[in-house]
Amino acid sequence: MTRKQYGKLLTLRSLSIGFSAAALALACGSDSNDTPTEDIPTRPPAEDPCANPLSATCPTAPINQPKPDPGVVAPVKPADPKKPTQQELDEAVVENILQANCGYCHGPALTPAQAQAGMNYINDIKKLADTGKIVPLNSAGSRIIQRMTKGEMPPPQSPYPQVTAADIDKVAAYIDNPRYWPGTPVAVCTDKGQLTDFDDLYRDVNSDLAKADNDDTPFYRYISLSNRFTAGVCADALDRDRDGMVKMMNALSIRANTGDVVPVNPDETLYRIDLRQFDWDRAITVEGANFTDVWEAIAAANPYAVELFGDDADDAKQDTLTQFPVMFADQMMDVAAIGNLYYAIIDVDVNLPLATFISDKLGINVAQDIADEEAIRAGTTKSRISRQDRLVERHDIVVRGGAFWQSFDFEDDANESIFEDPFGFTPGGTEAIFTLPNGMLGFIIADAAGNIVEDSDILLDTNQNNFRAITSVSCSNCHAVGFIPVVDEVRDIAVANARDIGLNRDEVEQLQGIYVSPAEFARVVKDDSESFYQRALQKVELPIQGGDPLSSVFLRFDQDLTLADAAGDLGVTPEDLDGSLGLLDPTLAVLGTSRTRPAGGTLDRDDFTAQFTAALCVMTGSNENAPDPAVCAALGVGN
Repeated sequence: MTRKQYGKLLTLRSLSIGFSAAALALACGSDSNDTPTEDIPTRPPAEDPCANPLSATCPTAPINQPKPDPGVVAPVKPADPKKPTQQELDEAVVENILQANCGYCHGPALTPAQAQAGMNYINDIKKLADTGKIVPLNSAGSRIIQRMTKGEMPPPQSPYPQVTAADIDKVAAYIDNPRYWPGTPVAVCTDKGQLTDFDDLYRDVNSDLAKADNDDTPFYRYISLSNRFTAGVCADALDRDRDGMVKMMNALSIRANTGDVVPVNPDETLYRIDLRQFDWDRAITVEGANFTDVWEAIAAANPYAVELFGDDADDAKQDTLTQFPVMFADQMMDVAAIGNLYYAIIDVDVNLPLATFISDKLGINVAQDIADEEAIRAGTTKSRISRQDRLVERHDIVVRGGAFWQSFDFEDDANESIFEDPFGFTPGGTEAIFTLPNGMLGFIIADAAGNIVEDSDILLDTNQNNFRAITSVSCSNCHAVGFIPVVDEVRDIAVANARDIGLNRDEVEQLQGIYVSPAEFARVVKDDSESFYQRALQKVELPIQGGDPLSSVFLRFDQDLTLADAAGDLGVTPEDLDGSLGLLDPTLAVLGTSRTRPAGGTLDRDDFTAQFTAALCVMTGSNENAPDPAVCAALGVGN
């Protein structure tokens, strides 16, 4: 049997064993069965009931009460042969986690009389939301997350282990995903005075600039959440947006320290940044175009960045030396957190191969690290975000403190397998995750030739319309709490069959030194996540558990708009926009209200973007600050 034949055989065997678990796995999550919760069966109910499962703890179980066995059982929701949606897959994983950890007391096998406090629906996401145990889009406010995070569920006096952080994060990520809760209302304020138009916005900007030193104002820029506020979202319900904005700024920084994002108005819907704190005052080049600083590059890519003219706007532009002193946070994120602009901001040259970035920018000699057994690896056939086998490798960053991880994915048509040769292989694509100087994570995707690309056709992200993972949003969504452990399948199999695959004694020793035990691998992952990334999150007062706020805001912005959403972006009330739709392009008419549709319809984000500037010309007709009349005239509208 040849080495390639042997590798294929092992791959097929591994896949046949792990198929049912992998079929229900998260598209973004651990690269293998790193947590046992999905495989732990539940037991019959305890005879003695407990108190309210979400407000009090359960009594200690009887001594003779059996503990869950670690064996594999059928999942709560079987795989759908008709290719279930990603939401169905993710929902099944979350429900399995809750069933495995809490089903003993609250599982569906119990009657309400048997279940503790009558709760026997722990594996029913919809019912958990209907009964208030889960708050859609608010994992931090969900009682289930709170109790698991505090270690109160399962109760500490019970014989059952606490829920792992990885599993809590999976549940929280589902709760926070806006695509899984369509139509869920946010905390909407009904105060008719909740309006921040562009006149108000620039007056607030100028009020802050007036307090600053003249030497600083050229570096001051402003990021606003007032479009969300004007859309009707209460100021105190914007914390998710605030977290996303703070993370965006620090995840797009190459400074050694985290930077400040400073609120400047009472409602905390307008924030000031200093370009110098994020190294955004440097010139960058994006796809051949040169920009004086990072802010200008983002503004050039942002279709919502429209220069306004008027006394307030002109004063702000003069002080800050830019045509765009202020931009909205979600609109910035939509362009700055993806693609070649993202790479330029974090100082990755897309014209050079990934290998050059690794050696020249990070000072890593990959081959030498492998030879010296300074790197560690883990390979799996059960990747949750790749269609094929995957191998993960870690190195120390040499030029500064930090960790560099890269994963190699294999193309199906090349029939590559991680078992063919533990040292030599031909990847179909590579993904790199590395700590930025401030501890946040940077992401790179490369193709089979090592060229840096914007997205991947091997990695899956079903939040994207084409299912292709994109930097950095897809990566940030998966790695919300840091690096992800992988359970290696290569070491034990390769050592046991060393003769068959042609490994000599030295190669076996090297393999054992690089392909470390799952426990050691998990320890390194945990240490890297806590020492660098989570520490950086804590410095800027962001949560270290739960879904990723950056990708959450990105996905929410990319959804179809409501009348209120469009009004917020235009700086007018929904009522004013509704009454003016007859003056705008017919494309926007679908947003209008009617007797049968009192809240109005929805519009594709791209369709609204195409009409934004023209609509802004019309809707700011009575404002003191408005777009250039020449720009509006060229669009066939007047202001």
